[in-house]
Amino acid sequence: MTSLAKTQFKTFLASLQTAIGLQATSDGPLKDAFHRAFAGLPGDEIALNDLKPGRLPACRHLESCCDDLADAPAHLSGLAQAFRQIEPMLAWYNRRGSASSLFNESHANSIIVGPDALLRSTSVEIGVTVMAPHTTYPDHRHPPEEVYIALSPGEWRQNDGPWNEPGIGGLIYNPGNILHSMRSGQEPLFAFWCLPLP
Repeated sequence: MTSLAKTQFKTFLASLQTAIGLQATSDGPLKDAFHRAFAGLPGDEIALNDLKPGRLPACRHLESCCDDLADAPAHLSGLAQAFRQIEPMLAWYNRRGSASSLFNESHANSIIVGPDALLRSTSVEIGVTVMAPHTTYPDHRHPPEEVYIALSPGEWRQNDGPWNEPGIGGLIYNPGNILHSMRSGQEPLFAFWCLPLP
């Protein structure tokens, strides 16, 4: 990785930390998860996994998602701009185990930081999801707790509870192993997620 690319990733991670930190102010599990996640960020010596960059069909929505944040508060527009700089280096994938060709064309994920991600860390997983309009991500669960920051309209749900819209810049906290999902409406869904790893 070139020194410029390292700087771009550091800028993105600092922007993400600021954007979440401005909202994660109340004491509780969300704030605790946020601090645990960002304590696991790579240091100055960034270690890389050998991943080939590549986009999927749903990535066509990324440009409009970032454009829509141009007039957002500075911490969100800055995050979008920082993401634009690193996005060409990311490897995108579909949800593992999905057999639906329509769903595979309508969503894409990329893990930015993690054990098998571009930036190596065994303490945290940080990723991004983009979904086409009118797409529902299937109910799923995982042992680590999770913090999302929404950068677009969209709704999140836990178990059989109601769908909730956090708003652009809003946070979502999923306790470990809770059943959860998200869905887009008339606009694409764009969000980052952080999982502190055990």
